[in-house]
Formats: sequence, structure tokens, C-alpha cells
Amino acid sequence: MTTDKRQVRIVLEILKQRGVENFVISPGSRNTPIIVGVARDDYFKSHVVIDERSAAFVALGLSVQISKPVALVCTSGSAVLNYAPAISEAYYRNVPLIVITADREPEVIDQNDSQTIRQNNVYSNYIKYSCTLPTEIKSDTEESATIQLIDETVLKALTPDFGPVHINVPLREPLAGLAPIEELNINLPEPPALLKTISSEEQQELINKVSQYKKVMLLASFAEPDSSLDNALSQLVKLPQVVLLTETISNINVSGAISTIDRTLTQLTEDNRSEAAPELLITFGGSLVSKMVKTLLRTYKPKEHIHISECDWKIDTFSALTWQIDMSPSSLISLIADKVEPNNSAYSKMWHDLAQRAADKKREYVESVGWSDMKAFSLILPSIPTETYLQLSNGTPIRYAQLFDNYNCLKSSSNRGVSGIDGATSTAIGASFGTDKRVLLITGDMGFQYDSNALSIADIPSNMKIIVMKNGGGGIFRFLQGTSVLPELEKYFECVTDVKVQELAQTYSFEFYSAKNEEELLAQLPKFFLSSHRAIMEVVTPRTQNDIILRNYFKS
Repeated sequence: MTTDKRQVRIVLEILKQRGVENFVISPGSRNTPIIVGVARDDYFKSHVVIDERSAAFVALGLSVQISKPVALVCTSGSAVLNYAPAISEAYYRNVPLIVITADREPEVIDQNDSQTIRQNNVYSNYIKYSCTLPTEIKSDTEESATIQLIDETVLKALTPDFGPVHINVPLREPLAGLAPIEELNINLPEPPALLKTISSEEQQELINKVSQYKKVMLLASFAEPDSSLDNALSQLVKLPQVVLLTETISNINVSGAISTIDRTLTQLTEDNRSEAAPELLITFGGSLVSKMVKTLLRTYKPKEHIHISECDWKIDTFSALTWQIDMSPSSLISLIADKVEPNNSAYSKMWHDLAQRAADKKREYVESVGWSDMKAFSLILPSIPTETYLQLSNGTPIRYAQLFDNYNCLKSSSNRGVSGIDGATSTAIGASFGTDKRVLLITGDMGFQYDSNALSIADIPSNMKIIVMKNGGGGIFRFLQGTSVLPELEKYFECVTDVKVQELAQTYSFEFYSAKNEEELLAQLPKFFLSSHRAIMEVVTPRTQNDIILRNYFKS
């Protein structure tokens, strides 16, 4: 037996045929038919997360980890709105979430009935596609139209540019009615082949530009690992006119790339800033972490800016866009990499000289500073075991990671689509559901507290490890120029607090480790990483010293 709601059974059959097998479900009454349909079908795998905001981030992390779509299910009313932060993150990170919301019947909307809001197109500003199903299917014609509507919605999530979609399902009582399982006669068409490419003339034009300009900068921001992209970029970085700058979460592994953008940019002076700026800028990936490189490229604009993206809208980050190519970076760069000619340029050498000088100065500075966030990160990052998926929360963790050389983890990830601090722990737990390998989250104490509900999720696996930088609050606001000088800093921005990391760890059955100085950290890290249980480590650093040490780093 399964649910007797035919539209629900059709939704689940279409998801099955389109290869969607993972669900994250939050308990509720109105979504009872969907829960019953998923729970009684052995094809589907599901995780139950009570808090809908956390559940949506869990689905996000799981989808990114397994590179497959994940379906979300919640009840009607305010539960639907709790999905919004993660849906917006998925939208700007191109993550294929299938959001299924149960709804009340249309005639009770706005009639002071319980758990009832206007759910039709509720995510309209940050969803790829949205539909509301009929409350009942009364004819074969209505059923055919419903099948077409659902499939069209699901395919929008599964085709580039990937992203979240919304299926709103109005349901009338009784909600727990059952019917015999039957095979639905649904024959879906083959999805359209969407092979994006450029003409041979455009390909040659791009090759000519990269061959002729003396200063070509490739700038890579957040993306998933892609070995074919790495191979193509490995050919381009050998050219004297080309420099490749990569952010930590770009996951590009190319010898010859400069992976510490902010650190390298500290070596620029007023005399050489314009010389370091490119004539041709080629960008790919999501939004940039580095404010320093954005400032450079907005101040000294390139003659041409080419952005490679399968996005539906133009992305002109530096107000200099001349050409946006609708194609995957891997496919496009592979087309041209072995055809570009070298020219008489010293641009690559200049950047690598800057990078080497910055590395030497960083080494000297970090060795000289006392106990602080910077000292702690200099010890934590190199010690991460190679078989680890790294998750970095927003605020200071992602920014400190940008200052250190690539560490040999399997992948680095962060919620940089919208860059909020909400949901970092939930996202990391979602990732841990999708792998047997170690998943490490490095987060701040404010972000950790903000998403502490995630620790209550059932069956968090033993591969989940969390390092909490316990520095007394929102340390990023001490470093930002705008907020650091305000008298309201401590109360309204930094929100000085003593987060009870140990108590939270014990409440939710995590092993707990603590380090309050360099010696303790070095002693605890091996035990923490080798633990066979899920574990949390707090790293306690001085609240009022971290910003001074970081500022002096850039000044030095």
C-alpha cells in the first residue's frame, strides 16, 4: 500500500525515472501523503531533519557532495519559508534541489485557516522554475497535463545552468489514505540534448586574443573539481603572457597556478598595480571571495573581459564585460588550450615573482606572531589529512584559508553563492551523508551557534568533524574597515559571546577536544583527525588580538 493521492504518486514516479533518489524530509501533517509515498518505496533514500531551515542546507550539502539532485519535502505554512536561505544559496551555486512543498487546498488560502500562506511562486526571485499542481486529477487529459508540468519542472533543475525548482502540491484531507501500489503508465520523453559550443570563427577569435595580448589573466572562483579543466589550464599556464589566479574553493589543481591571491596582492605597490592588471581578463566559476582582486580589477579595468558561464543572465562583476560565452569552462578551455601561441611577454614571470616574495614574507611573519587565529590556521590547514572533504564557513575561516597554499584535501567547499553564515554546519552534515570519507568543517563560534540546531540531526555519521574557531564573536567585523571603528562594534556587530562548545558537543554526543595555545593544538589535532567518532574541537584564540595580527600581516 502507498498514498492514495494520485498527483503525489505521479511526482514520485517522475523523480524516479529522472534518477532522483535522495530525499531530505521534515515532519508535518499536510505532507503526510508525500512522506508515505517516499517511505514505502525502496528506491528512495531519505534523511529526516526536523528544522526546515537546516533540512534545506543538508540537502544542499548532500547534492553538492554526490553531484546529483536531492529532493526536499516539507509541510505547508511557515515551514515553506524556512527553506528560502538554502534555496537562494542553491540558486547562485547552481545546485539542483527539487523542492516539494505540501499546500492547503486553494479555497482556504487567506481565509484564516491554520498553516496556510500564499505558496504559489513563493520563491519566485531565486528559483529556476515553479509550478503548482491541481488539487485533484479528474480526467486523463488533466493527468497528461500534470505529468508534462511536473517533468518540465524537474528537467529545469537537471539541465545547465543547474539550480533549484519548486513543486507546490495542494492536498485535501484525509491525508493518510492508502491505495494498492500500482505501476503508473508514464513514458517520459528523452531529455533534449543541450550541448553548448561556439562556432569555429568564435573559437579562432578567442585563440587570437589569448595569443596576442601581452597580459592575460585567468581568474577562477568557486567550482567543483574538474580534471579535464585542470589538464587544459595546465597547458595555458605555460605561456609567458598568461597568469592563472585560483581561489581556495575553485578546486583547481594546476602546477603553475597562483592559489593565494590576497597574499600575493600584498606585494603590489602604487608603482606596479597598473602593470599587474591584465589587458585580457578571462573569468569562470561563481562569486569571488577576494575583495582585493575585485578592487584591483575595478580600478584598473581590462581592455576586454570574457566571462565563461552557463548562467541565464550577464555577469559583469568589474563593469568591463565584453563577451560572455555560454559554455562550460572545461569544454571551452579544452578547445583552445593547445592552439594558443606564446608571445614575448614577462607577465607570468612578474606575477610569480610577486607570489614568491609574498610566500617568503608570509612565512617570516607567521613564525613571528603569537597565539591567534592566524597562527592556528597556519597549523590546522597543513595538518588536514589528504582524504578529507573540507567545508569552510563564511566570515573569517574562508578568508584565512585564502592566505595559505593549497592543502591536499579532496575538495574545498563553502556557501559562497549568497555568502551567509547560516547553514554552514547543516551543509557540512549533508556532505557527510554523501561520502564515507572524512568531512571537516572549519567554522567561527558565531556561525556555529547560529546553526547549532544541525547538531540534533539524527544519525550524523562518524566521519563528521568540526573545528570551531572560538574567538568571542564575529571577528570579521573587527577587521572590516567600516565596522571596526564604530562604537557599536562589540554590542551590535561582534556580539561578544561565550559559545558553550563543550556543552553542545556533549549534548549531541560528539567527542570534544579543546586547544587554547599552540602546544595544545599540535597535540590535539592528530587525535581529533584520527578519531573514529564524530568530533568537535574548539580552538580558543584572543578576541582583541586577531584583527591586529591580521592587519599587520597585510601591512608588513
